[in-house]
Amino acid sequence: MQLALSNSREERRNLYLVLFDYLLHKINETCIASGVSEYSDDEVQPIATLLMLADAPEALHLSVKLGVEGMVELLRRSISTALSRYPNNDRLITLLQSMVEKFDMLMRSFTHLDREFTQMVQITKSYKSLESIDEIHRNSVGIKANLSWATLHSLLHSERSAYRHNGYLWLGDLLIAEISDEGDESLWLSIQTLEQKIKIAGVNDYSASLGVPLPIWLMCGLLKSRNNLIRWGFLFVLERLLMRCKFLLDESEVQHVIRSEAAGHMHAKSRLEKANAVINIMSNALSLMAQRNETDRMNILKMCDILFSQLCLKVVPTTAMLFGDTQINDSSSSEWNKAGAESLSQKENLGREESTGDSDSKIGKSVNPKICGTASMAALLLNGQAIVPMQLVARIPAALFYWPLIQLAGAATDNIALGVSVGSKGRGNIPGATSDIRATLLLLLIGKCTADPAAFTDVGGEEFFRELLDDTDARVAYYSSTFLLKRMMTEEPENYQQMLHSLVSRAQQSNNEKLLENPYLQMRGLLQLSNE
Repeated sequence: MQLALSNSREERRNLYLVLFDYLLHKINETCIASGVSEYSDDEVQPIATLLMLADAPEALHLSVKLGVEGMVELLRRSISTALSRYPNNDRLITLLQSMVEKFDMLMRSFTHLDREFTQMVQITKSYKSLESIDEIHRNSVGIKANLSWATLHSLLHSERSAYRHNGYLWLGDLLIAEISDEGDESLWLSIQTLEQKIKIAGVNDYSASLGVPLPIWLMCGLLKSRNNLIRWGFLFVLERLLMRCKFLLDESEVQHVIRSEAAGHMHAKSRLEKANAVINIMSNALSLMAQRNETDRMNILKMCDILFSQLCLKVVPTTAMLFGDTQINDSSSSEWNKAGAESLSQKENLGREESTGDSDSKIGKSVNPKICGTASMAALLLNGQAIVPMQLVARIPAALFYWPLIQLAGAATDNIALGVSVGSKGRGNIPGATSDIRATLLLLLIGKCTADPAAFTDVGGEEFFRELLDDTDARVAYYSSTFLLKRMMTEEPENYQQMLHSLVSRAQQSNNEKLLENPYLQMRGLLQLSNE
């Protein structure tokens, strides 16, 4: 669990080393019990070094977080050739194989359902509505179907985290089954249908006439729980669903390209279209949290984490992992959206400097080393190491930016419980802390309001941003004042020039140059003049 939640390369490396030592200890115990000599440090060192060079911590993190199979096998293939050059290569390869098997077993225990639920999963995939169960309720299959769905519901709402985790994996498999039909067009249609059904189930009580499958009702039902941990399960399932949708769309594109090349033409969907499809599912799902006015800050932070991971694109090159002839990049960094972002001009990508005019945030500046080690997209965006394509922002309801911004207003000082899901360690305003989350939400909201006048009206217009001038977070107040000042300059240029002249005169008369020192003080001064 900690490996999946880790937010920095250093943290993942440390967790990996603990797991490596633990599994090596288990292997040596088996060797001693069977009368075989245990592995020495000299034998372990080459394997440990090669696995680190292959970036094993990142590979295992992806495997656990996204439920991706085959990562450990790719690691084995990538270093087997190098091990063959050692004089004791037979023994080293045997040790490597044992480590791979142990790691694979460990990963599967987290990413796969317990075997006792296998038959129940198949039954729930076959009978996805109460109507289909009612048709067979009198025979043994109907009884098993009722028992299977009741078991899944119990797991999802259990007080024990291990039970809930099995429920999340089970429910995730059922949701993916809703969209995993063969064929490119049917996949796109299934994703659009899933999006609409989530929207319907989120605002209605169960009704057979709505035609929504039971897995979607169960997913949305998690949000209705009074237990914040149960509601967090909704976000866990959603995050994995979004990632699996990406994989399915990418796989569909590959198959489509192969077929198109054979036919002599290509009509593959663009990456921006695929990003939009996933964004739509996310928007509808996260909007349900805002509609139900989620109050648990941990859940709100996780919601923001999902939002940023789908919108933001890292622009600082990340180290790729080479496994033999296969190159694997960190898909959690939203690299998947890259082609969509590349198709936009620089002005259509939102970064901190575009919204605030802060030249210090440009990509070429020296980067805080703490930022490089964080997985927080908020910290990366604020430091010019990530951008957000405005075409994606346009598809997000304004409420998903301003609602969490207001809900998190009371979290001026971070603590461990509040920030763990997005990088905060409870040590003040470090990269990825709640302050960074709120600043990023505001920048995205400003970008949307700048491009979409309707969104500006929806949030309350200038009055909303004027209220943010009193925010306890200095950056929120500063960014709001900068936005209001720029808006006044473009929307009311004559009035702005007249009031600015008056403000300059007042500063000269009072010998107080600080009135013009920065956008915040300027905006405060202009508002004071307008009220006189």
